[in-house]
Amino acid sequence: MPDFYKRNKLVFILFGIILFIMLVGLSLKERTTSVPEQIIGDSTAAGQRIVSYPMMFIGQNLSNLVHMWDAAEENKDLRAKIRGFNQMEADNYRLEKENAELRELMKTESIASYDPEIATIIARNQDDWMNTFTINKGHKSGVKDNMAVITNEGLVGRIKKANAYSSQVELISSSAKASKISVTLQNQGSEVFGMIDQYDDSKNLLIIDNIENNIKLKVGTNVVTSGLGGQFPKGIVIGKVKKVENDEFGLSQIAYVETEASLKDLTHVYVAMKSKAAGGW
Repeated sequence: MPDFYKRNKLVFILFGIILFIMLVGLSLKERTTSVPEQIIGDSTAAGQRIVSYPMMFIGQNLSNLVHMWDAAEENKDLRAKIRGFNQMEADNYRLEKENAELRELMKTESIASYDPEIATIIARNQDDWMNTFTINKGHKSGVKDNMAVITNEGLVGRIKKANAYSSQVELISSSAKASKISVTLQNQGSEVFGMIDQYDDSKNLLIIDNIENNIKLKVGTNVVTSGLGGQFPKGIVIGKVKKVENDEFGLSQIAYVETEASLKDLTHVYVAMKSKAAGGW
């Protein structure tokens, strides 16, 4: 027998190798999972889903909330920037308009005779629109009662009451004028004197009455301050004659004067203070 094993030793070795290879192959071969193993695997997967899905849902919604918050903040910033830009445009428009108005004020031909105090209208009562308004200059700026208030187009009123830092202006259209306005009608090279003491609200025209019938007054005649009585400087433009008619008794003429300056749309004016160099008035 030993001789048999010795003689067939190589055969046994080869058989052993073949058997080992077969066992390895069987161990690597895919086998069917048993029912208990499947139940355990499915239960584990279901548990993982139960835990993972809420976490995924919360994570996704938190991410969405963060994005929504960021978008809201960006929109808020954009709206603020847009509002700031719109405000800047409005401010620029207002400043350009004010500068244009002030430049126009300085174009008045007779301004060399005055030390004009430029003022801004700070209050105007809607119910008293054609009677008075308030400016931001007073005694501290040299403004005094009864000084003329002018635009580049002409006379608009007088200082009714000067306070320290503000003044009330009475318009020439006021229905409660404290005094008449002495005027000169520059009629075809001659001067006709008259008084303005009324304003026709229905026609928006000043009234000069008691003009003699023998005076041939024409429409378009210039009307300026006369300087008489010391109320206003001489030669400030008031307006032009718009209409001439006889009074109800036919004894004199009435001239209706359209103001050169707009009395409704006012933002800036200046107070005509006679310069010391010109000797006062």
